Amino acid sequence: MKDKLQNLSLILIFIISIILVFVGQKNIGYAGLGAQLLGLAGLISILYTYNKRFK
Repeated sequence: MKDKLQNLSLILIFIISIILVFVGQKNIGYAGLGAQLLGLAGLISILYTYNKRFK
């Protein structure tokens, strides 16, 4: 049950991160840059969590 909940949360974070990157790309300025960096941080944290699980 714990693995399913963790996978679901990772999928949710992935979707939100991708949306932030696309929205940030449309907005020009610091707000768009901030959204892209937040999305990138989300994607990197997903990769870290995934790789930590199989180490």
